[in-house]
Amino acid sequence: MNPDTALPAGAAPGKHEIVLRGMPASGGIAIGPAFVYEREEVYVTERTLSEEETGLELDLLRDAFTRARRELLKIAEYARTQLSEEAAEIFESQLMMLKDPVLVRSLETRIQQERKNADFLIHHEIEKYKALLGATDDPLFRERMTDLDEIAQRLLRSLQKKRLRATVEGRHIIVAASLTPADSILFSRSDVLGYAIDTGGITSHTAILARSLKIPSVVAIHEATRHISTGDLLILDGQRGLLFIYPTAERIAEYRQKIHRIEELEESLKGLVDLPCVTPDGHAVEISANAEFVNECDYILAQGGNGIGLYRTEHLYILEGEFPSEQEQFVAYSSIAQSMYPRPVIIRTFDIGGDKFLQDRQAEENPSLGWRGIRVMLDMPDIFKQQLRAILRASTTRNIKLMFPMISGLVELRVARKHLNDARAELREQGVPFDEHMQVGMMIEVPSSVMLADIFAKEVDFFSIGTNDLIQYLLAVDRNNDLITDLYQEFHPSVLRAIRHVVNTAHEAGIWAGVCGEMAGNPMSSVLLLGLGLDELSMVPSVIPTVKEIIRSTSFEEARRFTDTVLAMATATETKTCVAEYMRVRYPDFFTPVQNGDTCPILGLG
Repeated sequence: MNPDTALPAGAAPGKHEIVLRGMPASGGIAIGPAFVYEREEVYVTERTLSEEETGLELDLLRDAFTRARRELLKIAEYARTQLSEEAAEIFESQLMMLKDPVLVRSLETRIQQERKNADFLIHHEIEKYKALLGATDDPLFRERMTDLDEIAQRLLRSLQKKRLRATVEGRHIIVAASLTPADSILFSRSDVLGYAIDTGGITSHTAILARSLKIPSVVAIHEATRHISTGDLLILDGQRGLLFIYPTAERIAEYRQKIHRIEELEESLKGLVDLPCVTPDGHAVEISANAEFVNECDYILAQGGNGIGLYRTEHLYILEGEFPSEQEQFVAYSSIAQSMYPRPVIIRTFDIGGDKFLQDRQAEENPSLGWRGIRVMLDMPDIFKQQLRAILRASTTRNIKLMFPMISGLVELRVARKHLNDARAELREQGVPFDEHMQVGMMIEVPSSVMLADIFAKEVDFFSIGTNDLIQYLLAVDRNNDLITDLYQEFHPSVLRAIRHVVNTAHEAGIWAGVCGEMAGNPMSSVLLLGLGLDELSMVPSVIPTVKEIIRSTSFEEARRFTDTVLAMATATETKTCVAEYMRVRYPDFFTPVQNGDTCPILGLG
């Protein structure tokens, strides 16, 4: 958010303002000239080596790996010291791939047996790994494919003695077809105002780094590089996912005002960190965070989070490509519990399969309706038992809760609980301490669990509603399908009624209910979720202050009346329009109208 008073008053002569829309990836606003970045790709050709050249090629290969590792170590260390541990982990995962002895041995063997040049074989071998990952739509694994591309390019540059240069003189908004994490780090050493990228998603490594760097970013624009030349004046809106090319003088004045307003709002929210999330009429709501890494804890606490409502464990599998040992898991779970102590940490058991990559799985025509979540773990009892033992061992801090994902029927839940009881019995027999009163809950993600909520409520201590999958399954809408994104509607009446039913059923049974899907982190949903009676909302840490302020400013009775009004509506269009208008009028400091009649949060990402 850097207005530049030296900028021209408006669009270039003869140019009309162009507005492009993408996905908001890192909050904030940037105004400045464009720098179009075209990264030089390294290409290979196939050559057959003579017997004499084979030994030399092996030396070149080993030297390339050595130099590539050295480069990544420097970048990882810079990320750790200048940004965060999470930023450094992006590059450390690439380093782990470069240190993979299987990859190195495979390349060495192929050079000796096939007598092909190292750069050709590197390209061929990496493509094999990518084909394996290409079987999934999961964003995390698409990032692994991006990692593999970057590793291949780094090795090829090392072989061909080429260097990556990502620098720019002066203050610019970087426009690119794509940016790698390394590009982002290198550009961060310059005075970059923002990133406008044609590809990518909000969970991409580049987006994560942009948020760490606090650089406004919009991804998935698709046409930015086609319309923009270096030097063109731009406005980048990282909250709404908009990019203005040749903005008018009025547009520039409007956005300078917004920058000032955001800065004032962010400053006003700093005082909320230590305050409880309680409505003016005394109704309390727990505000928690979704997390994967222990280094996120400090940020969660700094934003005023009261705990971790969803600790995803899949990254422990993804980083290694295999399930971690019981001891490795125990260390990870203990670390996160101790870092958040005495605040609660809800650990979700492995939610692998479906759109989350699982090695050596059988191809499925519809993986979202296939072998995933608790189904996978129940078919792998030894691995499941290892995780349950690790969670129990870590629970001696008495702030850990356990949660099962994707439960669709009572038999699944009872079998999962039997494995848990078996793990408890083993630990007691071995004299290993654990929390005998650790709460055990389940996610509500499929329609069957909504309909059977009264039965499930007798068997668990809490419900956590995973709105991402619940919306997908209730509305029969693939949330990763660009053709039907408009049909994925979190304010659809069936979604709101399902949430109300689950919450009411939980309370009647004397247990609590929360939401850990993206809906909890949408400030537009805050009053609705408050009125629906949710006891806990778990979200990305950056939106905690905004959600907390909205709830602290709204009486519970007002929220209930508003929610009853919305629940009486019959279409998603009606509910969304009603919510947008209410939030814009009731909280003008947090929401702003946009051109299509919709409403957008002023703060959120970043």
